[in-house]
Amino acid sequence: MQANVAPTSPTGVLPNGLFTSFVESHVYPMLATQYHDGTTERSLIVDGVNPADSIKTWNLAVRRTAADIATLKTFYESHDGPLKSFYFYNPFEPQSGHAIGSNYDGTGVTVYGRHTCKFTNQEWVEVCDIARTNVTIQLIEVA
Repeated sequence: MQANVAPTSPTGVLPNGLFTSFVESHVYPMLATQYHDGTTERSLIVDGVNPADSIKTWNLAVRRTAADIATLKTFYESHDGPLKSFYFYNPFEPQSGHAIGSNYDGTGVTVYGRHTCKFTNQEWVEVCDIARTNVTIQLIEVA
């Protein structure tokens, strides 16, 4: 039996960078019904086989040189903004006993801290200061 939606095929790995802001969020999708007497019934959306899992999102701010930002912008444009998926390595999920950020793999082979993501920001926005450029990107896990 085929699934209704084909799985995403990630292409590339988000370039590694030093984030000036790193906010990770977890949201559990829920069904909610409110009855005429004011009571509410809530439940997690599950498929009946797997346990409920959160949808992970990341809001990242990067302050880098023009060359580094150009590399990130090229990556964003090559993935058509929010249309194509890619791998993102969460620096706070390294292999046990290793330093934070040591799990980055530009080839996408290593699985420690690797997430398949897409950009959620519809447009590229950057703020230029003297000698540095600030960019804020949002990612959502899609697989």
